[in-house]
Amino acid sequence: MSSSMSRRGFLACFTTVAGGLVAGELRAALPPKETGLSSEGLLVGRPGFQPRTVMPLPHQELPGFLSRAQLEAHHAEYVRDVERLKEADQGLQQASLDTGRYGELRRAQVAAANSVLLHELYFGNLAPAKVDVPRYLEGHMREHMGSMETWAADFTRCALAAKAWAVLVYDPYDDRWHNAVMESHDSGIWVGANPLVVCDVADDALTKDYTRREEYVGKFIERIDWNEVAKRYKAVDRM
Repeated sequence: MSSSMSRRGFLACFTTVAGGLVAGELRAALPPKETGLSSEGLLVGRPGFQPRTVMPLPHQELPGFLSRAQLEAHHAEYVRDVERLKEADQGLQQASLDTGRYGELRRAQVAAANSVLLHELYFGNLAPAKVDVPRYLEGHMREHMGSMETWAADFTRCALAAKAWAVLVYDPYDDRWHNAVMESHDSGIWVGANPLVVCDVADDALTKDYTRREEYVGKFIERIDWNEVAKRYKAVDRM
């Protein structure tokens, strides 16, 4: 080492150069593929979120609850979010993203992914007629939430308070069900929880058919497909 450079000076210089190299590598590196096995996952075999395709509407209309026009307009919003998710996924594969653009794409990816998945769960838990709660689910409802009436009353309060979504979730970390309020697609997330019942309360879900959210939420409670909810819980119940 030259006598004109102290040990401290050398280390400072080395740190600066190494830091610059690392930063350059971060800017140039491609993100991980974030892929898994197509034969696994809770949504395997279904069109929609997992393969980044569009899930068709399970029901074109729900007489006495949601009109064809309302469902078609709402589904069109969902289709746009599928495209936003694919755009974010593709954008993240670019090698020349600066930190600001990278952060924008990651945030857009989360918001779009949550929106796509929540919409698919919402459309999937709507029934064309009243569905009785399966005996399998009745016991779990009593265990976690009390009576069906108690749950419905509290879920209704969540739906009226929320800006975007009201969700009944199962949290495997505490092995309990919880009603949750979401203010947006990426706000109010219950980390690690599995959605069982999903109610969209944003304007695009109801304003073609309803002027009062209370009426919409009441009809939603009457049209939950409890057989679908039971399938969701069976798929994630830790026991």
